[in-house]
Amino acid sequence: MSLFLRNMGLLVVATLLGAVIGLERERQGKSAGLRTHSLVCLGSALITMVGIHGFGPYGGGLRDPARVAAQIVSGIGFLGAGTIMHEGLTIKGLTTAASLWTTAGIGLAAGTGLVWPAIGATVLVEFVLVFLNRLEERYFPHKDVVLRVTAIDRPGLLGEIATIVGELRMNIVASDINLERGESMVRIEIVMGHSMAVAGNRTTHADLLQRVLALSGVLRAEVDNW
Repeated sequence: MSLFLRNMGLLVVATLLGAVIGLERERQGKSAGLRTHSLVCLGSALITMVGIHGFGPYGGGLRDPARVAAQIVSGIGFLGAGTIMHEGLTIKGLTTAASLWTTAGIGLAAGTGLVWPAIGATVLVEFVLVFLNRLEERYFPHKDVVLRVTAIDRPGLLGEIATIVGELRMNIVASDINLERGESMVRIEIVMGHSMAVAGNRTTHADLLQRVLALSGVLRAEVDNW
């Protein structure tokens, strides 16, 4: 097999492996999904190949392929940082950032011809993202829940929301209030801690949303695990 066909085959493998990981992230509605993971894996494999084969005539016998590949590991951190969002009291995107970093490593492996380790790593990533996520939701439910409310500002609104939270046996751990649109709109974010039984109870979450949305002036509300 010619070097060209071999390298093209490795690039295709890298793209497909990145797509497998990205598909799971896409299904979860993450900002970095199918295309992002595919491109990260493809780019990592290509840069690795350039480090191995691209500087032969110009390196004077002193080329070090590892120096080029090492920049992928540090450079992917900037892309991963873009998926981490700080919204009010919560931070999202850490798992997606980690999956991007690992995908870059898989691309490195594919680019050097370590196809089977790259495939094995992809299987392990899917195991972590899918199976361990279900295991965590079932046996280790999050203790904290975040309620985000967007409403027309009026006196007593926060107190009414706090009353609903208390009636559902939840404790307010932290809160954040921001005025928007010339102080006519208010965005409220409340972090709630409660018992493990309630933490994993989707019925309780639905009841909370229903009651908050019924309040006068509330335009939008959502509940998310933290």
